[in-house]
Amino acid sequence: MGKPGWRDQQNRPVHRNLRCELFCSVCFLFIGVELFPIQLVFVMTARMTACRDLTNNEGDLKRIRELFLTLRTSATPTSLVFPWFPSQARKTGKQATTELYTLLYTYVETRRHAELTSDAIDVLIADGETTQKIVGVSPALEVA
Repeated sequence: MGKPGWRDQQNRPVHRNLRCELFCSVCFLFIGVELFPIQLVFVMTARMTACRDLTNNEGDLKRIRELFLTLRTSATPTSLVFPWFPSQARKTGKQATTELYTLLYTYVETRRHAELTSDAIDVLIADGETTQKIVGVSPALEVA
């Protein structure tokens, strides 16, 4: 029995770069956007946990992805052990958190004044949740 992995029609192993090319071309066919696997996961998660207005805006999706990356890289050992220490990582993380909150707050308020759909944010609005709670839940769902 050979190594597990992708095989072509002649049962030869397919190189990793070719797998990525195949995956990206399939994503392009079904979604209309050329994405790498990690980007596809992010977009799919955003579509399930946010609203259609946000997922149709490529610029804001890219910005949210960058902010999540900034938050992840700002969680250094020093900032976790000494959260009161005024380091550059702490300042960067706080800036990214503020910008992410503001961006999501804008979308929630826009959806609050629009016609309700079956999007996740609209369901929370229909349940009577406050904008602050919805904005607090959305990033947690997208990270998960």
